[in-house]
Amino acid sequence: MMMVRSAYDKKKDDIHFEYWQRCRYLPEDKLIALLDHDNFKLSLEAAASLQLMGGSKIIRLAQMDSFSNRYKRRALAAFILGQIKLNTKEEKISLKILYDLALNDQSAIVRSYAVSSFGHRCEKAKKKYADTLLSLAQSTVLDKSVMVRVSTAFALSVFKNKASIPLLIKLLKDTHSEVKNWAAFAVNVNDYDTPEIRNCFVLLLDEKNFEARFEAIIGLAKRQDKRVTQILIHELSQERIYDEMVEVTAYLGDVSLLPTLYQVKDKFGTFKELNTSIKVLEHLKSKL
Repeated sequence: MMMVRSAYDKKKDDIHFEYWQRCRYLPEDKLIALLDHDNFKLSLEAAASLQLMGGSKIIRLAQMDSFSNRYKRRALAAFILGQIKLNTKEEKISLKILYDLALNDQSAIVRSYAVSSFGHRCEKAKKKYADTLLSLAQSTVLDKSVMVRVSTAFALSVFKNKASIPLLIKLLKDTHSEVKNWAAFAVNVNDYDTPEIRNCFVLLLDEKNFEARFEAIIGLAKRQDKRVTQILIHELSQERIYDEMVEVTAYLGDVSLLPTLYQVKDKFGTFKELNTSIKVLEHLKSKL
């Protein structure tokens, strides 16, 4: 059983593949020309190809474009600088550019790409710039743009540092579900755990956004917080269930979930995650 993709998601994937096919064999000059295309998604795919291609010419172009009077070129420049291979001098210049764009650019999409790219550079440098990213996030966590706050949550997910926790708690309390989703992802991927984080996750159990709710369910179960037990029972009683939710019942360790897992077995048959969880919970029950 896998996450079911919506028709909308499938269409997006198909379009992305079409643009990738269109760009994959183009020479550098043709890709650079596409940066000015009216279709921004196609321009972004061209930028991704240039990013992979790398080289001093593309790096200099991206650095110069970060000062363009066209916001789309600035956004694409920020994107390219996020993961392109840089030497020490190029990286120092690029990080300053990204930091300035993230804080000061008038365009939300530029600020968003700059924050995400700063996170990517921090990840590539193995946390070398973590303190600088935390300083940046102190401001961008309060940005008026949802896109920028989402990017901030993503950037905080790329390295583990407990100093991120207060910022992520702010994002978990955001008014927008996608921000909360990414903040919950950042918390889970880094295994942060505080009473306030758990309480934020409990509030997310009522989210309409399934992905945010999913992160909260997984997070609470892995932290052995039994306030999620009834939610798990409900989710595992649906016609469509998810492997991860079956798997985390073993982490939660609540034997009251056994009857529900037996029902899952009757309905869907056996599979690895289910067998493991039943075995763990049966062992716990035998000790009671």
